[in-house]
Order: sequence, then C-alpha cells, then structure tokens
Amino acid sequence: MNERQERIERLAERWFAAGTTDAEERELREWLREAEEVPAALRDVQAMLAGLDALAEERLPAGRRVPLRRRMSPLWGFAAAAVVALGLFFCAELLRKPYCYIDGRAVYDKEAAMQAMVYLESFSALDASGRMVDELIRNN
Repeated sequence: MNERQERIERLAERWFAAGTTDAEERELREWLREAEEVPAALRDVQAMLAGLDALAEERLPAGRRVPLRRRMSPLWGFAAAAVVALGLFFCAELLRKPYCYIDGRAVYDKEAAMQAMVYLESFSALDASGRMVDELIRNN
C-alpha cells in the first residue's frame, strides 16, 4: 500500500466523522474518480459520494444556476406584516369580553356603562311611590 492510498484512507475516515475540509473532500472525490481499482475499504465511501452526486444532480440539474439567496420584495414583507397586525387586532377584538350590554349593544368601558345608568335614576321616583303604596296596603 503506498502513502497516497494511506492518506486517502485517513481522509475517508475523517470524512465519515465530518472532519474534512472542502479541499480534502475534493481530493478524496478526485482520487476515487481517477482510481483504476478502489480497495474494499474505500468502496463504501465511493458509493456514498456517488449517491450524493446523483442526489445533487436530481435537485439541481447541470447548467442551471439558482442564486444562493433569493430576495423577497420588501413590499411583500410589509404586506405580510400588515396582515399579521390586522389579524391580531381582529382576534383581540373578538376575544375581549364586554363589561355589560345596554340596549342590546356590548359596552366595554366601565365609565360609559356607569354614565348610561344615570338615565335609570328617573325610575327611582317610581320605586319610591311603589313602596308607599305597599306600606299603605300593609297598614290597612
């Protein structure tokens, strides 16, 4: 076994342990492609690398360039933020509970509800006269 093959076997061990650099991985790939006869110890590495290359070709055909980072228009970001804000606002509106109901409408503010109760003070005069009638009936 020559020194080059020993180095490649050490690179293969490091590659399986995810310890190789990009340059070392390229060296391993090139040696496996150019080797006339691959030793039994390196056949599993050769099969793995061939499978990964085939998978890469499936996902990204040769000659086709895809930018590493696709930029989204800032307008779409603002639109998404607006939709989220409106959704939160309407969700909060639906989940809050009313303080009371006046004339069939939900009232959420306690002060507004108390001010509406001022209109009911006129009925207290009726209550006083009703109590007087009850007392007259009981006394007679």
